[in-house]
Amino acid sequence: MEKIDLIVATRNRREKLLKMLGSLPTSDYLDVKVICDGDQETYDFLKDNPCYGVELTENHIGSVACRNILCGAVNDGLLYATDDIVFESGSIEAAFDMFNRFFPDGIGVVGFVQNQSFHPTGVALVGQKFLQRYKSKCLFFPGYYHFAAQEIYNHAMRLDKFVQCQDAKVFHYHPCFMKEQHDQTHEDARLHKREDMQLKKQREAAGLIWGID
Repeated sequence: MEKIDLIVATRNRREKLLKMLGSLPTSDYLDVKVICDGDQETYDFLKDNPCYGVELTENHIGSVACRNILCGAVNDGLLYATDDIVFESGSIEAAFDMFNRFFPDGIGVVGFVQNQSFHPTGVALVGQKFLQRYKSKCLFFPGYYHFAAQEIYNHAMRLDKFVQCQDAKVFHYHPCFMKEQHDQTHEDARLHKREDMQLKKQREAAGLIWGID
């Protein structure tokens, strides 16, 4: 792996998004792509910034659909992030180095460690050759609205192609632990959480893993 596309979906969270973008290292191997989920104001604010590639969806479609739009990565790796985190110094570099040590064939997933006990692939670096296993390079199962990372973990574990990098750390401004951080995007996700979790149970009961079945 020599170059990474970092993708992030955002909606009405400019201040949080800018904190996340500000935590990224300045590096020739990192291309940053932002998709604004029906968020015209953030798109207008970022569209002329040469540091980022920025897209806008016409309507609010949810983070999973937005991420899948950006998953046609042209580089060697895909790092998907959320707009309410910050990367600790050296984290992306550590994940990049670990990927190249563990997965020289380009097929693998490196998970980041979050400050609270969140899913090991909530933020992750995915090899382009791993991404090629998915239909139309849609890394996330399209049936989900927001909570979809668990199937990436299941897929990588099935292939013995997952490792979590303890030096790749992010701080997540999650309202469960920081109530003052609760916003409309959290509320939207909460509205869809029951549906996402029901779908997750149905797919697990059927033994389905997106990218394998």
